[in-house]
Amino acid sequence: MKLFDGDELEGEICPECVLAGPGGAAGKARERLGAMGRNEGAPDEPEGRTLWALLLSRRAHLLEETPSFSLAARQAAVRETRERR
Repeated sequence: MKLFDGDELEGEICPECVLAGPGGAAGKARERLGAMGRNEGAPDEPEGRTLWALLLSRRAHLLEETPSFSLAARQAAVRETRERR
């Protein structure tokens, strides 16, 4: 499933996040942001790290504004997760 902001593609949503729903997917993005904050001493490029944090924050916000994922998207996510098992 793809995440759009209007007509602009923001990124893709993994099947596990689709099954978690918009709130659950936003929570996972926020968890990643928190993990990044705890690893601030890591020798990553600060600029790339800041851009990634902004991107994650934006995606979490877009997901929080999403009322629900379509039935077709949820069904596709179920099929994909079953195929992995």
